[in-house]
Amino acid sequence: MASKDSKPHLTELSRHNDLPSDSELQETFDLRSKLRGDLLQVDTEIQRLNEKRAGIQKSIDTYNAILSPARRLLPDVLREIFYHCLPDGRNPPLSATKAPMVLTHVCSIWRAVALASPLIWARLHISLLGGPRSLSSAFGAPLSSAAFAKRYQVLSKAMELRCLAVKVWLTRSGTCPLSISLSYPMSFIERVNNSLDDREAYVLTEPLFQQILSSSQRWKHVELSMPFYIYKILETFISGDTLPLLNSLRGNLPSNDIGPSNDIGLEDPDPVPVGFLEAPNLQRLSLNSPQLPMKTVMLLPIWGRLTDLRFQSTIIDVDFFNIIKVCHNLVTFQVDKLQVYWHSPYVPQTEVTIPTLQMLRISESVGISHVVRAINAPNLKSLDYRFPPSIICANNLLALVERGALTLRKLSLDLQNLRPEGTMTCLSLANEVSHLVLRYTSPHASGPSNDLFNLDLLTIPNNSCPSASREILLPKLEVLEMNGICQFTDEGILRLLRSRLDAARRGDIPPLRRLKLQFARHRQQDIIEEASELAKSAGFELSLELDYPPDELRYNGRLSPSPNSAEEAWPPVVN
Repeated sequence: MASKDSKPHLTELSRHNDLPSDSELQETFDLRSKLRGDLLQVDTEIQRLNEKRAGIQKSIDTYNAILSPARRLLPDVLREIFYHCLPDGRNPPLSATKAPMVLTHVCSIWRAVALASPLIWARLHISLLGGPRSLSSAFGAPLSSAAFAKRYQVLSKAMELRCLAVKVWLTRSGTCPLSISLSYPMSFIERVNNSLDDREAYVLTEPLFQQILSSSQRWKHVELSMPFYIYKILETFISGDTLPLLNSLRGNLPSNDIGPSNDIGLEDPDPVPVGFLEAPNLQRLSLNSPQLPMKTVMLLPIWGRLTDLRFQSTIIDVDFFNIIKVCHNLVTFQVDKLQVYWHSPYVPQTEVTIPTLQMLRISESVGISHVVRAINAPNLKSLDYRFPPSIICANNLLALVERGALTLRKLSLDLQNLRPEGTMTCLSLANEVSHLVLRYTSPHASGPSNDLFNLDLLTIPNNSCPSASREILLPKLEVLEMNGICQFTDEGILRLLRSRLDAARRGDIPPLRRLKLQFARHRQQDIIEEASELAKSAGFELSLELDYPPDELRYNGRLSPSPNSAEEAWPPVVN
């Protein structure tokens, strides 16, 4: 192959724009033609080599597929992997794009293993479709007869297909205990008021309820989220005898002010899952049912069996006290809305001891109830007691902390509702607490928050300091969470951490191992690097989570010619 250097006169000619001679032009044409032929040969060889390479790569890919570790996994290992593909904290939905259904679409081996793994089919979430009048009633536009008939036909067909899918799913679960959750689209609760609407709801939901109830003997965990009038349809098929394995129930059953009439022969049970509550092995219960008829429910034998109980809807203090008197085996107890019965405030004459209770969370919605102080939980490990911001009284809280002082490990406090002296007394009693949660319900509100707890009281003074003789608050503290922080400074938090780590290095106390702080103000200084360095130099591991609100976004005037204009911001930004 000729190179440019082999023709120095042509090389020299390429360096300027002089007109070449006829001989030079002919020589250049000849050389270019020859080089183009050489280039064509090279391209042909490259194409041949690429085709050869592709063939070799295809063979390698085939052998890689044969040698893939996934092909050598034993079925038991695959089953374990498949189980961990299921979502955490909720049941898998009826979806072809999510596990476990999607696992059957990968290959024949995976499909065979998935279909032969009943445990991955033992959890299921089913969404109900709503009624044909849902959308129209939600937005106030009545349906025409033709539109209603078309929508009803579509919903009926969809429900038929859903029933078939549920039947196949439950068949695959074999004999495994089941976790079932049912939800109704709450944002489209029909406002119905005639027998036709009632019949529509019954016809659309009854086939699905019948389908899932065929496996009720295996139900172990059930979660219901539906309006009361839909729940009533399910309740007609339920009794304690049909739920021998039921262990836990979560019921979110809001009532409907304008409910359907009862022209189709349905019974009208109390707005509470009485049939479910008659299950002989029910131990965990969470209810949100605003019209809970406690006089009826208290007659059931369920309460002595319960280990975990939560009321999400309002419960008055009299019913609260009657319940704790018979719940002898509670381990966790949560009441989201405890309300004082103002017409006749209840004052219990006796103390109720629950020796098994380990976690107690009570939120008083109106007033301060005397029944809280009647609780004696000598083995309490976690306490979260909240009361209205308008009431500043720590008596109930102090009574609970004092009785559980020897065993209490986690304590949650709303500083918004506590005077500093009340907080100090509470922390002085909680000598065994290793996990403290401090909250500000309304960090910018006026009132007691103007004189809040001083964070420096949790610092550990050096032995050489004159103040070293003061009492050490929370000497076993290892985890500190603070939410809605507004008063405490970044420098104060760093000072607290430094003192605690220094004291831990001296062997006086255990080290702080986790700080989780959520601020209601902007960052004052970056303390992450220094905090990490303090822990590292002290020889301890520290998990540090700091969450500050984002900086306010300033908007320039809508008509501003420049994005960096200094015109008045729009909308106005309050500094």
